Amino acid sequence: MNKDRGIIKWLPFDSLVNSKSVVESILYEKRKVKKPILSLEQMEDIEKKLIEAFYEQEKITLQIYKNGYIKSITSTIVSMDGTYKKITLATNDTILFSQIVSISV
Repeated sequence: MNKDRGIIKWLPFDSLVNSKSVVESILYEKRKVKKPILSLEQMEDIEKKLIEAFYEQEKITLQIYKNGYIKSITSTIVSMDGTYKKITLATNDTILFSQIVSISV
């Protein structure tokens, strides 16, 4: 009289799998940082370096703030749009000046 409960015995473990995704999303949100505040001088310095790198076609490394995280991108600048304050990189990324935290040439 061995009666198997089938799928019913595994139902309690289903809640553990669902909680894993909740924990991962909480940790993802917890790692977010606030956008650094740049002074006017720092912003002017970044703009000067961008212009120099564009005309000399130098490879640059940008630290950008996007969706709560600071990301690093290394590329050359393909085009600059002063009206909309954005640049296009060789990696097909379009970045606003306001997203740039730091630049190194």
